[in-house]
Parts: sequence; C-alpha cells; structure tokens
Amino acid sequence: MKIAMISPPWFSLPIRGYGGIEVVVYDVTEALIKLGHEVILFAPGDSHSSARLVATVPTGVTLEHSQQVRDDYLRTTSQLAFAQAIAAGVDVIHDHTDYETPSPIPVPAVNTVHFPAIDPNVRRYQRMSRLGNAFIMISARQEELFRQRAEELFGSRDAINIIGYVHNPLDTTNIPFSSEKDDYALFLGRCDWEKNPDGAIRVAKAAGIKLKMALRILSNERPYCESRVMPLIDENVELLGEITPEEKYELMRRAKVVLFTSQWEEPFGLVMTEAAACGTPVIALRRGAAPEVIIDGFTGFVCDDENDMIKAVGRVGEIDPHACRRHIEMNFSPLKAASEYLALYQRVIDRQMEAAR
Repeated sequence: MKIAMISPPWFSLPIRGYGGIEVVVYDVTEALIKLGHEVILFAPGDSHSSARLVATVPTGVTLEHSQQVRDDYLRTTSQLAFAQAIAAGVDVIHDHTDYETPSPIPVPAVNTVHFPAIDPNVRRYQRMSRLGNAFIMISARQEELFRQRAEELFGSRDAINIIGYVHNPLDTTNIPFSSEKDDYALFLGRCDWEKNPDGAIRVAKAAGIKLKMALRILSNERPYCESRVMPLIDENVELLGEITPEEKYELMRRAKVVLFTSQWEEPFGLVMTEAAACGTPVIALRRGAAPEVIIDGFTGFVCDDENDMIKAVGRVGEIDPHACRRHIEMNFSPLKAASEYLALYQRVIDRQMEAAR
C-alpha cells in the first residue's frame, strides 16, 4: 500500500523534546515501512525517517505563535501536502493535522483525532464526514465522547464517520528500563489547568515524597504557572522545565512513581505508556483514557480524586516493574498499531471503491 502520512509543522521527527502527536506519527510511519508498505512522510524538512520525506517547512516552526499564525501555518502546509499526496498517486492519506478540504478529494482520507470532543471539533468533523473523510480515535473513551456529543448536536451518534480507534503506540526499543527506583515522584507535562501540575504537588506533599517536575511553560501558560504552581514550590519540589527525551527517560526509569494528575478527558496520554515502559507505575485520575492504559493494581492505580492518589503512593511497592514493561510491549507496540491502521485504511478504500461502483 502507498500511504501519505501528514504530520503537523511544529516539530521535526523524531521528536527531540515536547510533542505527543509527532511521536505517534514517527512510530507508526516506521512500523508501516517494516510491514512492507511505502510511506511518503510530509513533515518539517529537518526530520529523519525511513520514509520518503517531503518537507512542508524547512524546520519545525514550534507552537510559540499566536493562534492566527498557527492556523495559517497549519492550513498552508496541509493544503500543500494533500495536493502533493494526490499527485503522487497514494492509496490513502493519513492526516494528523485536521485539514478540512474545501471539497471532496479523489483519494480516501483518514484522520487520527488527537483532540477532545469539544463543539468546534465535533462540528468540523461532521462537515468533513460529509465530504468523505473517515476518523480514527485514539481511545475508546474519546470515541464515546465524540459519539455522545454528535448525537446531542446532530441527532445521531454516527454524524461523524468514526471507523474505530487505535491506541497510540510506543516503540520501547531504546527506552531504558529499571526495577531499581529512587525515592521521588515525577510529573511531566504542560503547565496548565488541564494537566493540573499543582495537583501533583499537593499529592506528593501529602504523601510525603519528593517531586521532580518537568514542566513545559508556554507564554500563555505563565499566568497559571505564576498564580497556581509557583506558590507551592518548596525544597521538596524540584522544577526542571522542559527536558530532552534522554533526560525524560532517565528521570522516568529512576522514579518511584509518575503522577498523572490530568483532570480533563484526555484522549490518550503518552506519559502513561512511556513511564510503564521504563518500569515505573503510574497513578492517574480516572479521566479520559487512563482506565484503558493502566491496569489498576497491576501496572499502576486509577483514582477518583487526589485523596485516593495520596493513598496510592503508599502502595506503589506492590507494582512489579517488569509487569509494567511487558504490558506496554504486548499492547502498545508500533507494529500492532500499524496493523490496526492498515485494516482501517483498507476498510475506507473498499468503501470508496464500492461507492464508485
């Protein structure tokens, strides 16, 4: 199969810092090639991949721009990628940028949905479904939330052409593992309300464990950080800022536990699989995909509130680091995800051929 894979223009691949979507794009692309398929990757020009690379921008443009500038970048780069993919005669376009074509296109197109079921997204995907796009979610919970909102807005759970879900994969080949742990908890993520870093500080302090925080702080996140997070920083909380992948995995493998205090319906949450791959249990709030990723009591704990998380910190010694690693290798491998994507590609191709007949 000849596949066009379209990545956002923000970061080059493989990712060297923050970037959840880019990790998924890179791992799925490499796995598809290992399975014998041809992939044209549309991404920043300084990316490196086994696929044929077509540059959408010379280098990653980052997210440090106004919303209008980001929208302009996304629209122009995605439009170019779609045109070149169609000209290249691909069998299917796999888009990760949510590009909304102005009219139907002659090639089957699928979109991996990395975003939540908020009304602007639900309405956009409904419009795109009417033009023939198909949507692949990244968790069962995300799919259910989109179907619920589609029914509320349009009277039908099928108003968006959702053809299934595929959990985000993780290549564990170069991810370090350790069963020996140091006595600290770890938080990684953005510094905003959704990720709830101040919640992680409250949990760690109440549980009596030191906390290391790898926080990415964008300019628009500084007010929240200054008002909600910084007042809680003391000698038991180490603020690290944004870190490299190598630094991230070194911290993860040595951590006693990773705190995933995300308090919104996060569609997936790669931090959870990354931590488990390092042999580190995750304690998460029962939101979004957390119950799908964590086996409660076996690879970590899924909690109803911060009080439950505090109690769970005292139980992390019950978790076998080797079981955490095996769970990720068996259930979240890139080859497994790529195979599931291929089945969904074929379904969309078959539907389009049937419609043409």
